[in-house]
Amino acid sequence: MFLGRKSGRTVFYLPILFVVGLLFFLRIEESLSQDSDQNQPLRIIIGELSGRTDPRDLTLLTSQGSYPVLGSGNSKPFELVNQTPALIELKYNATRLRPDNPQKFVYKFYQSERDLLSALILEEVDFAELENEESAQEVQDSNAHFRPFPQIRAENIVKLVCYNHGNPILKSKRVRTALSYAIDHGRIKRDILGGKADIATGPFENRSPLFNSRMNSYRHDPRRAIDLLEREGWTDSDRDGLLDKDGQPFQIELIYQKGLTIDEAISRQILINLLKLKIEIKPRPLTKSAINDRLSSGDFEAILMDYTFENSFESLEEFFSRNGAMNYMGYRSTAIEQYGAMFKKTKDQGDQKSIIKSIQNVINSDQPVTFLYFKWVTHYLINVHKFDNFRDTSEKRTGELRPFEQWRFKNLDKK
Repeated sequence: MFLGRKSGRTVFYLPILFVVGLLFFLRIEESLSQDSDQNQPLRIIIGELSGRTDPRDLTLLTSQGSYPVLGSGNSKPFELVNQTPALIELKYNATRLRPDNPQKFVYKFYQSERDLLSALILEEVDFAELENEESAQEVQDSNAHFRPFPQIRAENIVKLVCYNHGNPILKSKRVRTALSYAIDHGRIKRDILGGKADIATGPFENRSPLFNSRMNSYRHDPRRAIDLLEREGWTDSDRDGLLDKDGQPFQIELIYQKGLTIDEAISRQILINLLKLKIEIKPRPLTKSAINDRLSSGDFEAILMDYTFENSFESLEEFFSRNGAMNYMGYRSTAIEQYGAMFKKTKDQGDQKSIIKSIQNVINSDQPVTFLYFKWVTHYLINVHKFDNFRDTSEKRTGELRPFEQWRFKNLDKK
């Protein structure tokens, strides 16, 4: 009946009815989608760099303490919901959360600092740590919702070059000492870190109670480095532009943390410094997981890395003792073993402190690693438009991050 003699007019109305119906359907679907989103647990997305963070070492700070993110254990206040190479999703299982506290935490892993910066600027990530001050400022300049919060770094986090002493070239103390003189620590501090670091002479920084102030700083001295190498028999005998010894060219693969702008710049600086001495450096970026695997297996020549020393003899023993669990270098020192035995026999704290300083002298002389610097601050990037209650500013606190489950979402009624 409807499609009778007035079919011409009907043909005109059918598209309108179709569009109205479609819009009505889409409106219902959008409403259902919004309701569904509102019913989803609130979550924080944390940006991580795969070059800096090994998921196997990842810990989550909670109100009940820090817990490893992965691995078994029923005492954790959260559970693993999902894990892929690109992300780890956790759900907090406490029942005392406020309605505006997050209940889920998602770690997203990025291959480069540039990718992480883009994710922050586009608000695909809520929080991230950036060591590079210029990168932190770029995010703030590009998206006013984010604010960088400088944070004093934990004590004794040192950037160093770890050498494999099983390598025919690097097993020589003279060679390692030459490399320490060849690397321009001062330029790294000035040009890459903006002066905001202390040049490292050993495992403890100058604010540590165990710091030994009477150690060689190995300031940039190419002439001295060349002299040491020549005394060890390294010359350019075939005039090809590289040092050689017994037919072996002086070539070293330098592994560094993938995607970190500071580490990339330091690797370039080391390459430039050593090339002037006719040493070929082959930089190779790897993820933190791959670096840890290389360290554990001893499958490396040199690695640019961070290491944290506790203010204790045990921390030194763990890294430098013959049987130390973290002695990746294969370093052996009779003097350190003797000092270690002396330390364990005495109970006098003054004597123990003197022994620890003597161990530092041995390390400073042997150069099993090249110590570079202690950086002063890092930067937390937080979406302040979205969250509050994320820092502890109570008396005697320095603005450390609160556990994520204590953060609060703003403007929930508008979500």
